[in-house]
Amino acid sequence: MSHPGPPAARGHLRLAGPSVERRRVAESRALLLLRAAAGAVALVLLTLFAWTLAALALLPLVLRHAPVGVRLRPLRPREARVIPFERARQKALSR
Repeated sequence: MSHPGPPAARGHLRLAGPSVERRRVAESRALLLLRAAAGAVALVLLTLFAWTLAALALLPLVLRHAPVGVRLRPLRPREARVIPFERARQKALSR
């Protein structure tokens, strides 16, 4: 008896995973560090590009001296009005 237990537990029926490629740890860490640095540089460059485009989009407001955050004419204060109800007209009942 080579393997006791249910048939699925036998060695030749186990699912085989993908082959594991053995890399040296030092090369893997250096490559990971290089990829992280490249990602950080790309993120900084994209952020600077976005800030530049945002500044260019707002440039016409600065050149025209447009009022930003200030109303041209202040709104007049709201006032409450009391609207009187019409009195009900009473009809004289004749008998």
